[in-house]
Amino acid sequence: MIASQPLRDRTVYVVAGSPSVTLADVRAIGRSRARDECRVIAVNDAVYPCWFADHLHACDHRWWIEHNGVPGFAGVKTALEITPFPDVTTLVNSGRYGFDPTPGHVRTGSNSGFQALHLAASLGATTVILLGVDFTDDGARSHWFGLHPGALDQHSNVEQWRDLMRDLTDELERRGLCIMNAGRQSTLSWLPQIDLGSS
Repeated sequence: MIASQPLRDRTVYVVAGSPSVTLADVRAIGRSRARDECRVIAVNDAVYPCWFADHLHACDHRWWIEHNGVPGFAGVKTALEITPFPDVTTLVNSGRYGFDPTPGHVRTGSNSGFQALHLAASLGATTVILLGVDFTDDGARSHWFGLHPGALDQHSNVEQWRDLMRDLTDELERRGLCIMNAGRQSTLSWLPQIDLGSS
């Protein structure tokens, strides 16, 4: 079980690894977090520019091994695959599609950005702002930091990812969650856009 209190009734930024992430945007989010105006879920390598994040989520045990469990990160750590690190909570994979409100259960959506949005919703966020969830048409291989090393560098079916994400966002909006998109290059075109530079 993971604690829900840090995210409940809060605006939550989900920061992932796609090319739209800029240092200016990370600075804006960090300043907002420093003023206690929001909470932050970092996805995979986004933890490094977002060291102030409250929560780090990475699905794949190979990522955790590659990064040695990110021992210096003090926030909550979650995965969907079992890792060798005792401070990483393994969530229950309850399927691929839609939303599961059961505490500790997450639908996969085939990607960690989907899972982070799912987490924010299930932990009680009122508003979620996505950054770096671009689903770029190079198979989502491009990231602000370059390519993942070795076997972590994979070509993904982003068209399917978008369909799964659309289903999830539609369901969460029906449940009253406000979801916005801060990624300038994001292909999640149905979400309202927000400019972090003006926040």
